[in-house]
Amino acid sequence: MSASRSLRLGHRGLSSAHLENSMEAFRAALAAGMDGFELDVQPTRDGVCVVLHDDDLGRTALGTGILRKMKAAELPPLKNGEPLPRLADVLELPAKLINVELKGEPGWQQALAAVEAAEALDRVLFSSFEPSEVLQLWAACEAARCGFLWETEEAMDLTAEELADLPATLWFHPPLKAVQAKPALWAPYADRLALWGMNTPAEAENLPFTPAVLIADGP
Repeated sequence: MSASRSLRLGHRGLSSAHLENSMEAFRAALAAGMDGFELDVQPTRDGVCVVLHDDDLGRTALGTGILRKMKAAELPPLKNGEPLPRLADVLELPAKLINVELKGEPGWQQALAAVEAAEALDRVLFSSFEPSEVLQLWAACEAARCGFLWETEEAMDLTAEELADLPATLWFHPPLKAVQAKPALWAPYADRLALWGMNTPAEAENLPFTPAVLIADGP
């Protein structure tokens, strides 16, 4: 990552203007000049890695149902009429970086398999709020870039000692609010920081260092 400029990713695509986690939102993020996007993945009952934040199907045309109880062929389209995206299809888009957030447990096996099959390890950053998911994926593939996600209160409570004890190759994904509150705590990790929780990347301009990645709802 370049230290002179943060990579800018659209949160669930260009979610400020399009249905989140849709191909439309991902293409819109790239068209708006963003370097890539963040998305959420889960496996279906038959092990297909699809892009969806919630474990229910409320964002689809059906509006009800549980993703993991259905096979991929049974899934309804999204509310915008698109098929529910598969990670394999999204990886075909020309993004410089795609942050693949693992939702729930287990799910890392299917996500890693899709990324490896697409030969896209160099363009993907995995993350999860579940440390066990990150550590299992990293143990299975040390070449994969993986990071820990924290909610705001969790990130606020972290100490320098706790961060220093974490593996030196893992990324950190704290919310911008926590980093703004304690910039000195996070500055040593700038080249492996992916910050989220902002409407636009401009909200991070006053930080005293340049994070590797900024994840925002809009450009």
